[in-house]
Amino acid sequence: MSTSVLLLAMDPGWFGTIRIPRALSVAGFEVALLAPPGGLVERSRYLARKVDLPYPLTPLQWCHAFDAAVRTTAPLIVLACDEQSFILLKILAESPPPGMAPARYAELVALVHTSLGDPACYFTSIDRRRLPGAAEALGVRVPPYTSVSAPHEAAAFVALHGYPVVLKLGISFGGIGVAICPDWDALVQAFSELRQSNIANLGVDSDCMHLEAAIPGAVTYYGMAAWQGALLAGFATERLVCNPPPKGPATVIRYHRNDEIRGFAEKLVRGFSMSGLIGIECIVHARSGEAYLIEINRRVTPGHHRGAQFKVDLCAALHAALNDLPSPSRTDLDEGEQGIRCSFPQEWLRDPNSHWLREYPVDVPWDEPELLDAMLALARRRRHGAAAPASS
Repeated sequence: MSTSVLLLAMDPGWFGTIRIPRALSVAGFEVALLAPPGGLVERSRYLARKVDLPYPLTPLQWCHAFDAAVRTTAPLIVLACDEQSFILLKILAESPPPGMAPARYAELVALVHTSLGDPACYFTSIDRRRLPGAAEALGVRVPPYTSVSAPHEAAAFVALHGYPVVLKLGISFGGIGVAICPDWDALVQAFSELRQSNIANLGVDSDCMHLEAAIPGAVTYYGMAAWQGALLAGFATERLVCNPPPKGPATVIRYHRNDEIRGFAEKLVRGFSMSGLIGIECIVHARSGEAYLIEINRRVTPGHHRGAQFKVDLCAALHAALNDLPSPSRTDLDEGEQGIRCSFPQEWLRDPNSHWLREYPVDVPWDEPELLDAMLALARRRRHGAAAPASS
């Protein structure tokens, strides 16, 4: 029996999605995709099956499309590739869709629970307003924070902690739904703009927002594989360049070992009983070196495929756990081990003349010529004024 995995994407143009089929396939998975047609990921030669998702569609329509895809592909695990897909899995786990047979619904919910872990923690782990308190209770450091519904409610917090502050919607991703506010006027403007943003309606109350003190330092991610509340493997990557600045996704990273952030990851995976491919985002304080948790991504991230390059193969570790086999992967990088990598096409799209591209290894999919051709076409569309797909 094959180890089948079903990838779920509402926006298949996101860069976190397009590189993961290869990593999963090489690790031993048979990879299927449920996504709207036309995305870059369709050009990957490592997809065994693609099921088209009508778009736009309602959550109910998505549930029935998901059911049909599961019947077709028989996955042992499903992986969300963006926040929308994770939220749709959460909605499905909470209540049966009208018209679905109880026995069939039970089978789908069991698959979701197996894939993601404890459903009681789904929302807490991704809601920017709930996560800080829950993380603190697990012994994970977070920036000073509060919840606010209007600018005047932020006055006392700002008086105590000063500027800059960071205002966030309950759900945010890829820097969208987040505003860094250097002063009062910017804070007032951010309230208005965030409420009108296109992610303010992802099933989360946008009136109440999360406000936190801005920690000076470097954004550092920890990509990992987890299974039934245990961390299988992971590694830290510092964001050296991002696009768009100052809060966009990384285009150049420094991979390294960070034992404090790994400790955070272990506590969060255990405390939220998580499974799957997950990423956490931290800020490492520029002066103290202490890490602060910013958010958890319960989805595939752009760096998950890269672990095989460092012999910390997250997909291989997950495959082994699913099959009750010893993992062929290291669990983390060694002390002092580090290096720099450029993400392709992200850094190339940011600046084709970037010195990073000339001086450091670039993550080009040379063994996927059709995918590479599609990536190169992004530059041609950009030169002619068409928007390139967003990255995550």
